[in-house]
Amino acid sequence: NIEIGRTPFSYQQYVAAGGYESVAKALTMKPRDLINHVKDSGLGGRGGAGFNTGLQRRFIPENDGGPRYLVVNADEMEPGTFKDRLLMEHDPHLLIEGMITSAIALEATQGYIFLRGEYKVAEKALLKAIAEAYAAGMIGKNIQGSNVSLEIALHTSAGRYICGEETALINALEGKRANPRAKPPFPQVSGLWGRPTLVNNVETICNI
Repeated sequence: NIEIGRTPFSYQQYVAAGGYESVAKALTMKPRDLINHVKDSGLGGRGGAGFNTGLQRRFIPENDGGPRYLVVNADEMEPGTFKDRLLMEHDPHLLIEGMITSAIALEATQGYIFLRGEYKVAEKALLKAIAEAYAAGMIGKNIQGSNVSLEIALHTSAGRYICGEETALINALEGKRANPRAKPPFPQVSGLWGRPTLVNNVETICNI
């Protein structure tokens, strides 16, 4: 059970505190303008490399009508690291909001959260938040009456340190051995099932 005093916001509480406002804003913007907005903010990736997040997104090719994927790296196997765990346990809707806003920019219709298997409290919090977001029409078909759709799935990892590397994570998500792939091609061009894929850290997506 989630401990008393650590229960995350419900959907209603999160919205009352200003949550999901970025989704409404993103729905009024063109995808490339949204990517440039993130680039101009100077946000660096929080997974360790610190690379400009918007610039990373600009490597995604123009939409050809095929599937495109957003993957959140929530494996967090680095010893002594637990910043992502705290975000997911305490504020799971913040991650979901960042995923929706990111997916609008990428024109992705499927998102995955690749979660470390030991993070049982985070798993419970995320599943509850995802269900609430679906019930509110914030994810699923035609988000908030728009022509944008996004499905979000939670994948619980068996757990290997190498899954912190994005291409190894993608292989594991496809059901393969978690070995890193040779690059190029980079995931933004050929990632999950050979399609354009953005892999970002939990904190990076929450900052969106």
